[in-house]
Amino acid sequence: KARRDQINAEIRALRDLLPLPEGDRPRLSYLHVMALACIYTRKGACLRPGPARGAPMELLGGPELADLVASL
Repeated sequence: KARRDQINAEIRALRDLLPLPEGDRPRLSYLHVMALACIYTRKGACLRPGPARGAPMELLGGPELADLVASL
Protein backbone atom coordinates (compact mmCIF):
# COMPACT_ATOMS: atom_id res chain seq x y z
CA LYS A 1 0.00 0.00 0.00
CA ALA A 2 2.83 2.40 0.78
CA ARG A 3 4.39 1.77 -2.63
CA ARG A 4 1.05 2.40 -4.37
CA ASP A 5 0.61 5.64 -2.41
CA GLN A 6 4.10 6.75 -3.47
CA ILE A 7 3.35 6.00 -7.13
CA ASN A 8 0.04 7.89 -6.93
CA ALA A 9 1.80 10.90 -5.39
CA GLU A 10 4.37 10.92 -8.21
CA ILE A 11 1.63 10.75 -10.84
CA ARG A 12 -0.17 13.67 -9.19
CA ALA A 13 3.08 15.66 -9.18
CA LEU A 14 3.60 14.80 -12.85
CA ARG A 15 0.05 15.97 -13.62
CA ASP A 16 0.87 19.36 -12.11
CA LEU A 17 3.87 19.71 -14.44
CA LEU A 18 1.85 19.21 -17.62
CA PRO A 19 1.34 22.41 -19.66
CA LEU A 20 -2.45 22.31 -19.42
CA PRO A 21 -5.01 24.76 -18.00
CA GLU A 22 -5.63 24.39 -14.27
CA GLY A 23 -9.28 23.46 -14.82
CA ASP A 24 -8.43 20.50 -17.04
CA ARG A 25 -5.82 18.84 -14.84
CA PRO A 26 -8.08 17.44 -12.08
CA ARG A 27 -10.25 15.64 -14.65
CA LEU A 28 -7.34 13.59 -16.02
CA SER A 29 -7.10 9.94 -15.03
CA TYR A 30 -3.72 8.48 -14.12
CA LEU A 31 -3.61 6.75 -17.50
CA HIS A 32 -4.23 10.06 -19.28
CA VAL A 33 -1.47 11.73 -17.23
CA MET A 34 1.02 9.03 -18.19
CA ALA A 35 0.03 9.17 -21.87
CA LEU A 36 0.33 12.97 -22.02
CA ALA A 37 3.66 12.91 -20.18
CA CYS A 38 4.99 10.44 -22.76
CA ILE A 39 3.74 12.57 -25.64
CA TYR A 40 5.31 15.76 -24.28
CA THR A 41 8.56 13.93 -23.52
CA ARG A 42 8.77 12.49 -27.04
CA LYS A 43 7.95 15.85 -28.57
CA GLY A 44 10.61 17.63 -26.53
CA ALA A 45 13.22 14.94 -27.06
CA CYS A 46 12.72 14.30 -30.77
CA LEU A 47 11.91 17.77 -32.06
CA ARG A 48 13.76 21.05 -31.77
CA PRO A 49 12.59 24.56 -32.61
CA GLY A 50 13.32 25.90 -36.07
CA PRO A 51 15.77 28.78 -36.62
CA ALA A 52 13.11 31.50 -36.51
CA ARG A 53 10.39 32.00 -33.95
CA GLY A 54 7.23 30.34 -35.15
CA ALA A 55 9.15 28.20 -37.63
CA PRO A 56 8.22 24.52 -37.87
CA MET A 57 9.93 22.04 -35.58
CA GLU A 58 12.79 19.97 -37.02
CA LEU A 59 13.58 16.35 -36.28
CA LEU A 60 16.80 15.60 -34.43
CA GLY A 61 19.43 13.91 -36.48
CA GLY A 62 22.95 12.52 -36.41
CA PRO A 63 24.84 12.81 -33.13
CA GLU A 64 21.94 14.42 -31.25
CA LEU A 65 19.68 11.45 -32.00
CA ALA A 66 22.45 8.98 -31.17
CA ASP A 67 23.00 10.69 -27.79
CA LEU A 68 19.26 10.53 -27.06
CA VAL A 69 19.05 6.82 -27.90
CA ALA A 70 22.15 6.09 -25.81
CA SER A 71 20.71 7.92 -22.80
CA LEU A 72 17.46 5.96 -23.04
